[in-house]
Amino acid sequence: TGAHPRVHQWANGTDPALELNRMMQVRRVALDRFGETAIRDGAPMATLEEALVPLYLHHRYQVEAAASALGGVDYIYAMRGDGRVPVTPVPADQQRAALAALLGTLAPAELVLPTDVVAEIPPRPAGYGRHRELFPRQTGPTFDAITPAIVAANLTVAQMLTPARAARLVEQAMLDESLPGLGEVIGELVGTLFASRQETVYEQEVRRAVQRVLVDRLMWLADGAPMAQVRALTTSYLREVRDAVPGTGVPSGADRAHGRLLADDIERFLARPGSAVPTAAFPAPDAPPG
Repeated sequence: TGAHPRVHQWANGTDPALELNRMMQVRRVALDRFGETAIRDGAPMATLEEALVPLYLHHRYQVEAAASALGGVDYIYAMRGDGRVPVTPVPADQQRAALAALLGTLAPAELVLPTDVVAEIPPRPAGYGRHRELFPRQTGPTFDAITPAIVAANLTVAQMLTPARAARLVEQAMLDESLPGLGEVIGELVGTLFASRQETVYEQEVRRAVQRVLVDRLMWLADGAPMAQVRALTTSYLREVRDAVPGTGVPSGADRAHGRLLADDIERFLARPGSAVPTAAFPAPDAPPG
């Protein structure tokens, strides 16, 4: 989990990253086949959303399992004299495989919905009000085709960039340079999500939404992580994003507007008033009572 350092694997020993890749393949096939047959005859078409939500988020718990490999350790409650190794970091190749699998869940091609499915979900009729098992929406009564991607992307990014995991990534690379550090993880996220690709208009809009998810999470981590080096690294990458996001030379007006807002929001975050030494927010750890 996000707070637990141990890597979780299935009882049969399969790799969480491999399982995540397989689950994403199954999910995509199911999404491409999804349609009105997912609900019973005579049911309002709006109730397609109830069937869509668990399918679209089919991978959510495997994301947690794969993310636990990043900065993860296998450990036992060893006793003195038992000759066992108490703590072993997850091998570097497994951590990087998990990172690649997690980045794959953020690809716009994986996050877009079939457009014919979007066209089949009307506003909800009387007697079928909204409830917590539906996607949030920013579009009023009509189905929101972007917010599901934001929800799914946030599940991945939030698992990858918890304060504790970020601190473990800093420390594991300090102790063993072969293991990925926080800079590598953030660098891969930024490089993957901000890379220029040939995409549909829908995929481009999803990519912009996922970029916003990442930047918001980086600002959250830079502002609230207890470890100073975590705040330092995330702040450094925010500056890089601010300086590299699309500017006036980008042909797409949507990309230009998105890039300018990202840069402006990061600049406002970096220029916020506050103490240079946030001792109140991040006091030095207390000594044990002794």
